[in-house]
Amino acid sequence: MAAKREPDWGIVRQGAWYPVVRGDSTRLVLDVPGGPVDLPREAVELSPKQPRRFTAVYRARSDANPVRGTPADLGRVYAVCPMCSSRIKLPPVPPLTIRCRKCQHEEVVAWWETG
Repeated sequence: MAAKREPDWGIVRQGAWYPVVRGDSTRLVLDVPGGPVDLPREAVELSPKQPRRFTAVYRARSDANPVRGTPADLGRVYAVCPMCSSRIKLPPVPPLTIRCRKCQHEEVVAWWETG
């Protein structure tokens, strides 16, 4: 399993985990919706199995937010479900655990990995 580290590596979503199809010492091919994506190995974090914890994603203040002010706006910091890759809006004071509305997975947010 792999998740991208850098926000500007194409269609691979930051915080989502994808199966690794193949790779070598410098490149990996990830299985993403829409077809395989080839990335530099240093662009992703690797894990031998799919994590259970939610990933916290920090949107840069300079990033465009086309849904700002609408119900679809997740804010500058949001969580990504490790099971289904849904994005989850976090409350002002995030709880210890959160539950995904789509797949019902409940777990901690891995704040210590993203700060």
